[in-house]
Amino acid sequence: MKYILQAFLLTFVFIFTACSSKNEVNINKNIKSFSLDNNIVIAKAPRTVKSPVSIGLGLGGYVFKHVGVHVGTTIRPDIKNTEALNLEKGIALYNIPFSSLIKNEFKKQMKNDSYYKHKFVPFGANYTIQLYVSKYILDSSLLSSKDAIKVYMEIKVLNQKDKLVYSNSEVNSIDSKERIYSEKEILGSKSILEKSLNKAISNTISKLILNMKKS
Repeated sequence: MKYILQAFLLTFVFIFTACSSKNEVNINKNIKSFSLDNNIVIAKAPRTVKSPVSIGLGLGGYVFKHVGVHVGTTIRPDIKNTEALNLEKGIALYNIPFSSLIKNEFKKQMKNDSYYKHKFVPFGANYTIQLYVSKYILDSSLLSSKDAIKVYMEIKVLNQKDKLVYSNSEVNSIDSKERIYSEKEILGSKSILEKSLNKAISNTISKLILNMKKS
């Protein structure tokens, strides 16, 4: 029994270490330089998403005089992802360079950051940063008729062997002062759409960089 317990503890420690290994490199102390992978991946908006409202289904009856049986479940039906698809279509229609906006904003913030500006180099670094946009949507509010864009972004830091040493995901914060355009205004004007998109990108990247400093 003693040996079984020891084996179990060793297995647990191994699994815990493996799960946390991606963040064991302190990127602020051990990494001297890093550069950005210019291939910014942006996910396509799915055609449908799960409804935010669940529907309850139930079936009941009596098997004996005073014994009842009830079987119930809830489902979340798929609905058309209209707002995200319209945003994706608007960006394509106006030929807005989404990935270039992200690349340029990230480089600008890194070069202007008092800590990272000496670590961030255009090429020849030992570590590479990858950026990935998993989702971008038009976000509405119950308290306002105005919308805003949300950009969900993930950052990964890889070493020369393409091993992941750090990762994090963020989405931009939106306050009431930033809700100044309706969905129609955002999608009906290239300048407003690009301005709204840039604001969301800038905020998300700022949060990603801030959290890198804490690691």
